[in-house]
Order: sequence, then C-alpha cells, then structure tokens
Amino acid sequence: MADILRVTTPLTGQDAASRIRPNSQEPANSNINNVINPNRVPRNDSKGLYNDQETNKFSPNLKSNFDTFLQKLAKTPNMSMEAAKLFFTRYGSIISSGMGEGIASDMAKYLEMMKVSDAELLALLKGMQNSSVKFTGDFFDILRNLMSNKNISPDAKSLILEFLRRYDAITANNHTLSNIMSNLNNIADRMMRSSAEQLRQLISSLDTTAGKGSVDQNLSNMRENIIPFLSKYISQTKDFGSVRDNISLFILNFTRYEMGGREAFSEALNSLLGIPEVASKVTNNMVAELVDSIFSNTQGDHTRVLQDQLVNIITKGLDGQAGYQNTQVFQNILQSALLNESVYMPLLHLMIPADYHGRQMFSEIWVDPDSDERNEKENGNAAKLFVKFDIRDLGFFEMVLLVQNSKVDMQLFYPENLEPMKAQIKDGIFEIMERNDLKFRSYMADKCAQPKPISEVFPKLFEGRNMVNVTV
Repeated sequence: MADILRVTTPLTGQDAASRIRPNSQEPANSNINNVINPNRVPRNDSKGLYNDQETNKFSPNLKSNFDTFLQKLAKTPNMSMEAAKLFFTRYGSIISSGMGEGIASDMAKYLEMMKVSDAELLALLKGMQNSSVKFTGDFFDILRNLMSNKNISPDAKSLILEFLRRYDAITANNHTLSNIMSNLNNIADRMMRSSAEQLRQLISSLDTTAGKGSVDQNLSNMRENIIPFLSKYISQTKDFGSVRDNISLFILNFTRYEMGGREAFSEALNSLLGIPEVASKVTNNMVAELVDSIFSNTQGDHTRVLQDQLVNIITKGLDGQAGYQNTQVFQNILQSALLNESVYMPLLHLMIPADYHGRQMFSEIWVDPDSDERNEKENGNAAKLFVKFDIRDLGFFEMVLLVQNSKVDMQLFYPENLEPMKAQIKDGIFEIMERNDLKFRSYMADKCAQPKPISEVFPKLFEGRNMVNVTV
C-alpha cells in the first residue's frame, strides 16, 4: 500500500519545519515610506497628497464639498430630458403593463394638470419663480442696499436681520410643520410599541391645516404634551440612539416653527418700519403686497398642486410601483432636483411642465439675473438664461440668451430633423422678439449635437473653488 501511494519518509533536514529561516532586517510593515533614523536627516515622505483616498484607506477626503458638487453636476442627467423620457417614452408601457395602477392614474392626472392656456402658462411660470425665490421684490432690494451700506447703525442692522428671520420662519410654517410631523413619526417608529402608540395619539392632536402665522395651538400642544412625553421617555429608557437623534431634529424644527408666529412677525415688521432709513423708502403699497403674499391662501395654487403631484409620482416610482426597471429614471429626476437646490448653486432654477396647445413639453430654466457678460457699452444689468426644453414629437432644444436693455444675444440649438425649417424658425423667433419690444444684437442657430452642461454656459459656477475646505 505504501508503494502504491508513493508515501516516503523525507530525508533528515529536508522537511520544511527543519529549514532555518533567515532573519529579515526589513520593517514589519513595508508600507512605511520613510523609516525614522535618528542618525540621519530624514528625506521627504514619498506619499502623494491624495494617496489617502485609495481603497481601504481611512483618512478624510482632502477635496472640498464644492468640488464634490461640481463632480455631481457634471454627472447628473438632465432633469427635463429624464422627465420627458418617463412621460413620453415609458408612460405607455407603464399603463399597458398593468403594474402599479396607483402610479399610472397619478401620472395620467399629472399629464391632465399640465394643460395650460397662454395666461395659465404665464401664471405657472410666475408661480414657479415665486416658489423658488423668497426674498424678491422692491421691498427686499431696499433692505439689501441698506445692509450693504457701511454707515448703517448696528441697531438698525440687528432689526433688519431679526425681521428677515421672522419672515423666513412664517413663510415656511407649512413646510416646517410637515418636517415636525415627519420627525415625530420617525421617533414613534423607533420606540417601544406601548410608548409609540401614546406618541401617535399625541401627534394626531396637532392641526396640520393651520395657516401661516397660526402656530399658537400647535406650539401649546407640543410644549405641554409632546415634549414632556419625549423627555420622560428618554429619562426612563436611556435611549441615546436614533430616537434621540430624531428628537434633536424635532427640536430644531420646533424652534423654527416657534419663530413663525403672526404676532412676533408683526412686531418685527413694525420695528423695521420704525428705522428712518427704511421708513423713508418703503411705501404702504410695498408693505401691503408683502403681507398679502404671506397670508394669501395658496393651498389651491396650481403651481403648488402640480409640484406636489410630481413629488407623489417620484415617491411611488422610487418604491418600484412603476416597475423596478424604471427606478433609475426616478432617481435621476430626484437627484437633479436636489442638486439644483444646493447651497452652491448661484442660479435660479425653474422646472416647467406644460401641455401647451396640445404639445406636451418639459422645460428647465437657469437664470443668472446679474451676469458678468454684460456689454460695457450698454447701461444696466444683464440677465443670462439657459433654457432646455423637450417637446413631444419634435425633440430636444437648447437656448442661451443674454438680455440687456431690451437687446438680446441668442444661441438656439434645435433637433436635427428640423434642419429644413431653419429659416422658418428664425422668422418665428424674430416675430416673437418684435412683439415683446426686444431687439437682436446677435442671433445664431444650429443643430443640437450634444446637450450642454450648465457649467459650460455659466462659468461663474467655478467661483466656489476658492472656498475654504469644510469637509469632515
């Protein structure tokens, strides 16, 4: 049997265990680049600046948050193209597949809501602008000029800042209350069952329909019932995990909601109007328009309803109700929307969905109201616009405009299949300009070979590269 298996006894001294291993003089960790020798002056370490970002390294990222923003901006798909892809290309397959009847009906309702006339399209555009920019108008222009004045007194500056904080809080009442409800529900989801049921009963007593400035009842309920209940829960359970984290978020939103009371806002406004520099420039009409814009009932506003409907569709799409093969499209739309709301985005961004005279269109607009590309021979500020729009059965368009003193520089990029209609497109655009008392300084039209990135049209996006690195 031994011969068959060819098992032999190794010669003495030939087995691995008996071999003498040489004593290695190399350091245990060969990754150490510059071993310290007290008898020599050490040379510079050969490690590069960004070597700590390699795989399996644990040092912090040395690149700034702004660089990360630019990288995401370059990679993020176009929101209007993604929305058009969803509603123009995949809408029929979602309906016919029978999957997610709820989201199918929501998408059908959204397409129906998109139908607008000339006046409704203008109102939709204004509504989108108002919802995107809060501190606009002559009233806030006066405050900006005063804040930039070096001779303004510290007391006046303090009163202006206090008013702005109150204004921001009261205009965000509905949004802040929605965040509070979300925080409390997240807390209840992470509590023990008996405590969670008690908290949900307290949550149900909050008035989610309270108007702007009407915060007293909800604040009283939270102070007397909800906050003591959460404090007692933490003291009894010693839960310092996700429950406490969500409580911290709830307290932050509670503080902002507390600042948005009607009486506190009125006091801040009266104190502001008591400043001589403000009182001499602000008219009664400005104050009336400001107050009306805050307390007017906008719950049924078409713009807000359209936005809420789109958010509802995206939420269901991310849950896979439109088919998991379409989830990436919803993620792209959401990522694009969030990126355009970044604190690093210095541009006004608008998303305009419309069914105009039977033509379904998804459009995105970026606006720089004070462009550096103004013509020095002309007086006044220059506004630069970048418009992308995808029209069903026509294709994808891009337009870059620079407007200064009613004079326009335009670059238009149209789908390749419209090349035979180039002259007709030009005549139509010139007619629109004349009808709106605008004149062309320059005009260029060409086929849209490839969509332009935002950073190419607005080089000022790269100004943030000089910012301080705040990455942790």
